[in-house]
Amino acid sequence: MDKKAIRECVENYVNGIWKEMWNISEYIFQNPEVGMKEYKAAAVQCEFLGKEGFCVERSAGNLDTAFIGNYQRGEGPCIALFSEYDCLPDGLEHACGHNLIAAATMGAAAAAKRTMEEMDIRGKLMIVGAPDEEFTGGKITLLKKGCLDQVDAAMAVHPTSAMSRVAGGNYAYLTYQCEYIGKSAHSGSRPWEGINAQDAALLFFSALGCARQMLRDGVRINAYVKDGMQHEGTISAYAKLGCDISAPDIFMLEEAAKRIEQCFKCGAVGTGCELRFERKESSKNRIPNGVIGEVFRENCLAWGEPMMEGMPDDTGGEDLGDVSHVIPAINPHLTVLPERKISLHTPEFREHVLTPAGEHMCLLGAETLAATAVELMTQPELLVKAKEELQERLKSLYGKEYFKYQ
Repeated sequence: MDKKAIRECVENYVNGIWKEMWNISEYIFQNPEVGMKEYKAAAVQCEFLGKEGFCVERSAGNLDTAFIGNYQRGEGPCIALFSEYDCLPDGLEHACGHNLIAAATMGAAAAAKRTMEEMDIRGKLMIVGAPDEEFTGGKITLLKKGCLDQVDAAMAVHPTSAMSRVAGGNYAYLTYQCEYIGKSAHSGSRPWEGINAQDAALLFFSALGCARQMLRDGVRINAYVKDGMQHEGTISAYAKLGCDISAPDIFMLEEAAKRIEQCFKCGAVGTGCELRFERKESSKNRIPNGVIGEVFRENCLAWGEPMMEGMPDDTGGEDLGDVSHVIPAINPHLTVLPERKISLHTPEFREHVLTPAGEHMCLLGAETLAATAVELMTQPELLVKAKEELQERLKSLYGKEYFKYQ
């Protein structure tokens, strides 16, 4: 395998379609769509993949805005590249840079396919458009519905700030919705007839404050009021809360979740309110893969990108975590602001998405994803090692093998 020849072929093709790639990025940025409503973003990517010769399945996994583009050349490994394209709510729009992810993935798809054709490389390329990464997690649904059963390795890229890196582990995530249903009454004339739902919420927050000291290191809790329905002179009959939990692994997450549920119950018992709570979105922590990560790092360095040493962990969450428990996967972070660190999901980060540094991230992401995918197809022994590494990491993290390859 000639790595240099692969990179040259990839680079030449990406340069040739760069304007079209960046048009996709700008189009998605200028037409922000929240999760499961990304109709324009999905359509423009499906159109691009179809034009490039992929067999495109729309509404993959019965998700309206999911898609899968397949290209197969003979028998060989199946490599999946994930596109993300949902925006954030509340005016933040593309403050997570998903427009860059989508454009980079489209460029990588086209360049990898062309390289397979020109160098007669055997394998299957699967481009997976996964909606609503930010909340319900489209990748999780596609995984559960068997859409990824053939995949040997999976990759994505994500914009970041400061130095680019091959990301290590991250946090598992779970969110609850809680409702307290009380009874309304006039707070001045007949308060004894009321059951105060806001008091139940206050008791929950008090119980949560006490519970924090018993949570393991690294567990993070974010609780908030979503609806209080308080009116002057009236005892509140309703309160809605949200509670987000994140933890370094799924066992610590479940342990914390049990305590949070007890805190919900405290509010109800202390006031007599009816309690309703349910789990909403959840995702597992990312399992890093050094075998695939090293191939990607080598490609980044070959294109002149400074890279952080090792595979540093972070405290974010993502739906690729669930995929990484079953399939060897990486999600490298490529910078749009090399000079300093800023937070994702902020107006400041959004400002850097369409800068020259954002263009660089998009271009580099396309090149490195494509080259890494093609290299893995030509070295099936690396995929064997990547799967072995995944099993070892799962055993080390959880104590025994919970996940088996079919």
